Amino acid sequence: MKHNWWAWLVLGWASALPAADVPAYTIQTVAGSSFMGDGGSATSAQIGSIQGVAVDAKGNLYLSDTDHNRVRKVDTAGIITTIAGNGTAGFSGDGGPASGAQLNLPYGLAADAAGDLYIADFGNNRVRRVGPDGTIETIAGTGVEGYSGDGVQASGAQLYMPRNVALDAAGNLYISEFEGHRVRKVTPAGAISTVAGTGIAGYSGDTGPATLAQLNFPAGLAVDRTGALYIADSGNNRVRKILPGGVISTYLVSTPTAVPVANPIELLTPTGVAMDQSLNLYVSDSSGVVYSYTAAGVWASFAGTGPLGYAGDGGRATAAELTAPHDLAVDLTGDVFIADGVRVREVSGASGNIATVAGDGYLHAVGDGTPATSAILYQPSAVGFDTSGNLYIADTGTERVRIVLATGLIQTLAGDGTAGYNGDGMAATAAELWEPTGLALGPSGSLFVADTYCSLVREISAGVISTFAGTNEPCKTQENPTPIKTLLSAPHGVCTGSDGSVYIVDTDNNRVLVVSPNGIAATFAGNGSQGDAGDRELARFAQLNLPSACALDGAGDMFIADTGNHRIREVTAAGVIGAVAGSGAAGYSGDGGEATAAALYAPSGVAVDGNGRIFIADTGNHAIRLVTTDGLIHTIAGQGAPGFSGDGGDALAAFLSSPSGMMLDGAGDLYFADTGNNRVRRLVPETDTVTVGPAPASAALALVNAASQSQGPVAPGEIVTIYGAAIGPTSGVTGSFDASGLVGNLLAGAAVSFDGVPAPLFYAQASQINAQVPYTIAGESVTQVVVSYQGLPVGTLNLPVVASAPALFTAALNQDGTVNAASAPAARGTVVTFFGTGEGLTNGANIAGLAAAAPYPIPTLPVTLTVDGIAAQLLYAGEAPNFAGLLQVDAVIPGGFVPSGPVSVQLTVGVAASPLFTVWLQ
Repeated sequence: MKHNWWAWLVLGWASALPAADVPAYTIQTVAGSSFMGDGGSATSAQIGSIQGVAVDAKGNLYLSDTDHNRVRKVDTAGIITTIAGNGTAGFSGDGGPASGAQLNLPYGLAADAAGDLYIADFGNNRVRRVGPDGTIETIAGTGVEGYSGDGVQASGAQLYMPRNVALDAAGNLYISEFEGHRVRKVTPAGAISTVAGTGIAGYSGDTGPATLAQLNFPAGLAVDRTGALYIADSGNNRVRKILPGGVISTYLVSTPTAVPVANPIELLTPTGVAMDQSLNLYVSDSSGVVYSYTAAGVWASFAGTGPLGYAGDGGRATAAELTAPHDLAVDLTGDVFIADGVRVREVSGASGNIATVAGDGYLHAVGDGTPATSAILYQPSAVGFDTSGNLYIADTGTERVRIVLATGLIQTLAGDGTAGYNGDGMAATAAELWEPTGLALGPSGSLFVADTYCSLVREISAGVISTFAGTNEPCKTQENPTPIKTLLSAPHGVCTGSDGSVYIVDTDNNRVLVVSPNGIAATFAGNGSQGDAGDRELARFAQLNLPSACALDGAGDMFIADTGNHRIREVTAAGVIGAVAGSGAAGYSGDGGEATAAALYAPSGVAVDGNGRIFIADTGNHAIRLVTTDGLIHTIAGQGAPGFSGDGGDALAAFLSSPSGMMLDGAGDLYFADTGNNRVRRLVPETDTVTVGPAPASAALALVNAASQSQGPVAPGEIVTIYGAAIGPTSGVTGSFDASGLVGNLLAGAAVSFDGVPAPLFYAQASQINAQVPYTIAGESVTQVVVSYQGLPVGTLNLPVVASAPALFTAALNQDGTVNAASAPAARGTVVTFFGTGEGLTNGANIAGLAAAAPYPIPTLPVTLTVDGIAAQLLYAGEAPNFAGLLQVDAVIPGGFVPSGPVSVQLTVGVAASPLFTVWLQ
């Protein structure tokens, strides 16, 4: 089933939506830095959530600074350094210095006797190794999430979220695949095999072959001196043991309540295991306790009392409080290291006493009194302004509210850095907060803070803190007319009205409350049940889904980040609710089109200006988007992938990481929490605006994937659309093949080059050019795009390069040749043909502008397509005949559990996935 869609593509690209005036923005950091304490004492350093620890034979400690996408080393003198990861989430650097490479959520670690360090690069679906010379390489996993490769080299196998790693005495590496529900083994020769698990979550198989047993989210791993493997089977609340012969059994499980024992043990989601030379096993779980289990079969509490907290250093570990024990390691002397939240604690094998050996816990060295741009923030989540221009930051990870004064210096306004609840009626700086995630200034000058973990809203007035709403009893849904007694559940947002009303985004109760100036609390939006129903009805009867932020305009309309529904909802002054952005499906699409048809991904911030334009923190897409007054949506910052770059330049070329809370100042600048980058950044509109078509604009040009109309990195051979002003002829001109059989690269005076290599042009017009990216950019990290008209350059772009950037065009063909639509759905079990681009290199000639001919080239990277999350059988996935750069995928629609009606389709090429696309089924 092969089709020539040249005419359809040209017509589809050339039909632009009405233009809109969209400002171009530059981006700047106004608070936060990358300084984390490297080169100094480990106990004074700032560390994110630690998901892995290991100790080498020399006594050096290694830890996964997971939130910061780094692996760090604490030497025997107590000095901390970064040995892998540049702090930006991604995948790069193999063959070079590990400190300059990109990691993506590093988890488990293991060190061997040769000085190699193994890293479970969880977000990249790889295991990587750092050699003694500091060079990093991938030793297992292709980066494509899945299960394949047993019996071949591990570097060519697929892994499914590798979480932890362990080594045995023979040098075999064991990998727990958390969502693959398996444990894999890589031999010293590099061959991979499965040693436990069927890939289906469950509990079965004890006393039989481990490869036939079921595991349930396996996590921590340990190997004893006899060669037995221990698995923290977290979803089954057990520790499983595999003997060298391959037989599996349950080694540890909760003490039965019917058995009268002095110290009953209850394992709750165990995630870490470690074994010492005496065959004592140590287990950490979510209860805040580390247990020990001796070879003689004796249970004991080893560290932690159960209530989560941070206390006890210098005393017995059994009397200490642990914050969040994740992973464990044992050194040759019998000391046990605990990855405890944002610290590493060490329990002496000789004395049983506990001490912190890494991590300050953000208690001290956070930069107060210094310029805000040199200070340390940790997962900031919201911002606000007062009438004097002071900037307030909900610095969630440090358990503080910070203030940036007009002088540019930063201070702590509330919170002493300790997670907890106290301090009402006293100085706010001496009080405890626990995950402050939202804030807003009231008209009287009071600051209201959503103290999320404690399910409270706190009020700070004249430097004194008090509780404004909530009872410190989370997870309850009824309300009381007195604010102080209103039961909240994990509120994430707060905003205030000009009349003094305070609105509380009561996240886990799926509602927004309003507290009037006379102190009466009432439901404003959401009926408490989780869902997406109720548009065009009274807001208090509608459903919300984990809302996280709110904003009010001058007319009294409220805008709600309805995070779980992937929408922005508006509640009018009359109390009626409706969606103003987001289709309800998670994804990244729609730029230049109707905002309500666009795909957002877990938006968690919203702001609105005096002109009625809506700004959205599209958190899961790592972008800031704007809904203009004509109802169209545009990306104004971010590349659609996590990272950090761009300060001082075009916001569209910058990388963001999980942006969240946002607010506009009086000058039109947009401030937002760039949460994953531990910074607050600002978008400053340029003086002039540029008129664009269905895509956002940069200062002069914007380049998007022609299928998704989304900005981002470019791939070799990708079909792209460039928008700008005066970049081509007044009337549109369509390209054609020249005498050599190639699409020409000069069209009515318009030309585009990538690193000096001319690009084939399919269409040119004054504000739009459609082109194919030359394959010559393969292997580059950045490419420079130059657009010329009538021999003169009219603009340039510098764009990151990736191996693939897939997207699907907005049409698909049913098996009978009709275009798939609600009125023409496809039957399950039939073949539907999809068209896309951005597949990267192929096994063909890789000449841009050359029409595909038999034998048709296929992508060198693996291609998969899912329908409603289920992998479809692909009959063909290769270049579309007679076209250049167009990928054709013929897929059999799965039967069984796939529903009728609209379902989501996603194309994946290599490690990159397309935005979601809707196909209709009958």
